[in-house]
Amino acid sequence: MEKNATVVRQNEKLPFKVKLAYGLSGYYSFITWTAFSYYGLYFFTDVVGLTAAFAGAIISLGTLWDAITDPLVGSISDNLKCKYGRRRPLIIGAAVPFVIISILLFTNWGFGESAAKVYFVIMILLYYTAQTVLDISSSALGSEMTLDYDERSTLATYKNYFGLLATVAISPTLVLVAHFGGWFENPDYGWSCTLAVYTIVALIFIIILWRTTRGYERHRGESGFKLSFDDIKVLFKNRATRIVALIFGIGIFSNTINYSIQVYYYTNYVEMTEAQIAAVTMVFGVTSIIGAWITDVLMKKFGKKMAWIIGVGSEGIFLAVMVGLLINPGQIGLIYALVVLMAVGNAAIYQVPWAMIPDCVDVTELSTGKRMDGVIFGTVAFIQKASGALGAALLGVLLTTVGYSDTAVLAPETLSGIKNIFGFLVGGLYIVTILIVLKYPLGKEKHDRVREAIIERRQGKTIDMSEFKDLI
Repeated sequence: MEKNATVVRQNEKLPFKVKLAYGLSGYYSFITWTAFSYYGLYFFTDVVGLTAAFAGAIISLGTLWDAITDPLVGSISDNLKCKYGRRRPLIIGAAVPFVIISILLFTNWGFGESAAKVYFVIMILLYYTAQTVLDISSSALGSEMTLDYDERSTLATYKNYFGLLATVAISPTLVLVAHFGGWFENPDYGWSCTLAVYTIVALIFIIILWRTTRGYERHRGESGFKLSFDDIKVLFKNRATRIVALIFGIGIFSNTINYSIQVYYYTNYVEMTEAQIAAVTMVFGVTSIIGAWITDVLMKKFGKKMAWIIGVGSEGIFLAVMVGLLINPGQIGLIYALVVLMAVGNAAIYQVPWAMIPDCVDVTELSTGKRMDGVIFGTVAFIQKASGALGAALLGVLLTTVGYSDTAVLAPETLSGIKNIFGFLVGGLYIVTILIVLKYPLGKEKHDRVREAIIERRQGKTIDMSEFKDLI
């Protein structure tokens, strides 16, 4: 395996099978998260019977816990010693617990209200712990497999392909729930069976990644450093990291509301059936996979900043115009048009930042001499998850404010409120991120110079840091 590692150090291009195997991390990192984003709030309100405000609060609690554990897991993965790679024991160790907890998260045992609240709080905390270990370890692994600017974009693209495949996979959720529910006296167990199908596939993908990427880590058997508050402060002296964290935070805040509000909007405002919702979600997922390829092309041709502007900016405009102004109840054809037009933005929200973060790692290494892949991924993910927690909490409050309940008929003002949340709030926030990303300073040429400077310093040369004053 050492031969493979040597090849990677000399040639930054990775074999296709390694990139493909690494891409599988997108599926297992996102499958339960995507299902939970789309149907978690709905499951809690319409299946378990919790109030929207409480359901939003416990989802936020779990997401906040996820945010807190991200930098801790990142630090652990940086400091773990293993001759086969310091991320690898965490990835394989969390695999089976992740599957079991994901199933239990979507299991309604029929407890009373108080017991149900306690149960789902525990399940959410356990789920986000397992998901954090898998996602942060996998993301940091990708960061140290190659230092090439475009190759990192390709890794992020492969991961996003399979992350978006998770959207396709969960598209028949309501149909599968109804099918499996028919097997049991309690039809709610249909949710458990559906998640079992999704996550068993995830377990297979974890094993494939774990085996195929073995030997491609740069820092096998090396220990990192102990995480301190000063290290966190140093990260944000990096201007590129600050901007990535901000656009990612706002993007995930918006996307959390986007995913969760869709089932309410489709069911109540557009008046779609379960089969129609499944079909629209599948189209959204498939076109988003195509959008990931388009995003990869945009990143390599125009840069990562422009890819964000084109993708996320267009999604914001389409949401504000079509959902906010054009689509009326029953216009399912326009819904299909909407999800196709949203595809590139949906891909870019995850793909572009994860391609930017490894470059930010290099800038921090230049300024500090420390290689902090796990810490930086964990810290940016902390901001991402905290933003998701705020988004989930706000949506629960907003649904309560507009008068949502699980009754068959909703008041016109409630339907209008659901539409405005989806169109104007989500769309408007996407547009705000465009104004922020315009100041992102790290393009391909600048990144190449950062890598050259790091190598020069290792060779004993003196580096004029004023050259990088726009970055640090």
